Amino acid sequence: MSNPQDPSPPELPPQDAAATGVPVEVEADDGLGQKRAKRTFWQKFGGEGFMASVAIHVLLILIAAFLIISVSKESAKKDPNSFATGSGGGAAGDKAKQFKTRLQPKNPKTTAKTPTRITSKSTTATIALPDVPTVAVSSMNAGLMGGGSSKGFGGGSGGGIGSGMGVGRGNGKNFVSVFGSKMAVNGLPGTFYDFKQNKSGKPTPMMGGAPEKFGDPSNSAAIGLYNKEVNEFLDKGFSTSSLADVFRAPDTLLASQIFIPPCPATEAPKAYGVGELCKPSRWIAHYKGAVKPPQNGKFRFVGSGDDFLLVRWDRKVVLDSGYQHFISGNTNVYPGFGQKPYDETRPSKLGKPLRCGPWINATRDKETPLEIVIGETPGGTFYAIVLIEVADASGKPDGQLRLFRMTTDDLPDAIKNGHPSIPGVDMTGGDWIFKPVKASVSR
Repeated sequence: MSNPQDPSPPELPPQDAAATGVPVEVEADDGLGQKRAKRTFWQKFGGEGFMASVAIHVLLILIAAFLIISVSKESAKKDPNSFATGSGGGAAGDKAKQFKTRLQPKNPKTTAKTPTRITSKSTTATIALPDVPTVAVSSMNAGLMGGGSSKGFGGGSGGGIGSGMGVGRGNGKNFVSVFGSKMAVNGLPGTFYDFKQNKSGKPTPMMGGAPEKFGDPSNSAAIGLYNKEVNEFLDKGFSTSSLADVFRAPDTLLASQIFIPPCPATEAPKAYGVGELCKPSRWIAHYKGAVKPPQNGKFRFVGSGDDFLLVRWDRKVVLDSGYQHFISGNTNVYPGFGQKPYDETRPSKLGKPLRCGPWINATRDKETPLEIVIGETPGGTFYAIVLIEVADASGKPDGQLRLFRMTTDDLPDAIKNGHPSIPGVDMTGGDWIFKPVKASVSR
C-alpha cells in the first residue's frame, strides 16, 4: 500500500514489451557491432538506375528526330524530277554522278484524235449518232503544260432513240402493258394460252403451215380446228379443264382494264413473256376473277375485239363482239336475256362498230364473278376494247361511254389519253370504278 501523504506517483512495475503488443522497429546488425538503416522500396526497385535509362533514351530519340528532319529538308531542296544512280565512286569524285531525267511534256497534237462522225452504213438507216464534241488544242496544251498529263481523252454524248417499243411501253415512264402487269396488286388475273402447242411445247395440228403469216392458205385447216377448240371451251362454261393440254404461259398478268388499241398480234405473247415461243396467231387470253359494283344502277358492256371478245358477268355472257361471234351469233341474241336481239352499236374507227350488250342490274358491293376472253385467229392486227354505258333515271343510256376500270391505278402510257380510234371515251371511269376481289394468283 502506498503512502497517501507522499506526493510522488507510485512506481509501476516494469512491463514486458511483448506483453504490451506495441510493434518495435529493430535495426539489423551488420555483424560488426554496427546497426544498418533500413532501405526504402524505391531503392530496392532500383529507381535511380531506371530514371537514368529513361533520360538516355529520350536523348537518343531527340537526336534521331533531328537527323530525320534535317535529311528530309535537304532532299526537298533537290529537283523533284531528278534521281541519282546507285553507283558509287568513279571519275567524278566521291559522290556518284547524278543523272537527271525530266518528264517531257507530250505534244497535244499526238494525244488529241480527230473526232469522227459515226453513222450507219445502211442506206435505209434514219438514225445517226451526234458528233463527238471537239476540244481546242490551246486549252489542252495549257492543261498538259501545267504539271501533268493524262492517258485518257475524250468526252461523251448520247441520247434516247424513239418513244417506246410496242403497245403499252410508252416513253419509258410506265412499263405496264395494256394486257396487264406482273407487278400489280389488284386487278383481274389473266392467263395466256397458245393452241398451236400442247402443254409440253410440241406443235399441234392447229399450228398450220405458216402460223406467222396472215391469210396464208396453208393455215385454213388449222383455223377450223382452233375455232372448234375455242367453241368447246366456251360451251363448257369457260372451263379451263378443257385447256389442260394447251400450252400455257407461266406468267399471270393482273389487268385493271381491257383497252388494247390496234397493235401487232405479237404483242400478246410478248406481254406474257413467251414472245420467243409463240407465233402471233390462234391464241387466247382468259381473265377470270370477281368484282364489286361501285353503286346501284343499270349498266351494260360495250366493246369489240379483233378477232373476238367475250364478257361473262355472273356466269352469263353479256357481250360477244368482234369479227367472230361464238355465243350471240350474228343476231346478237344472248342466252339468259330472252330472245330479244341487242342490235345497238356505238361508232368507232376500228373497222367495225362497238356492240352493246344487254342491260345489267348492279348491286353495290355485291361480289360478282367476271370473265373476259380475247383471242386472235389468223394473226396480223389485234385489238380489244371493253367499255360500259350507264342508264339514267329514265332507263335510257346517259350518252357517255366510260372505260371499264377495276382499279384507280395509273393507266399505261399508251392509253392515258384514250385512242383516236374510239373517240369520246371517259378514261377515268367516272364514279363507276369496280372493285376487284383479291384472289391468290400464281406468279
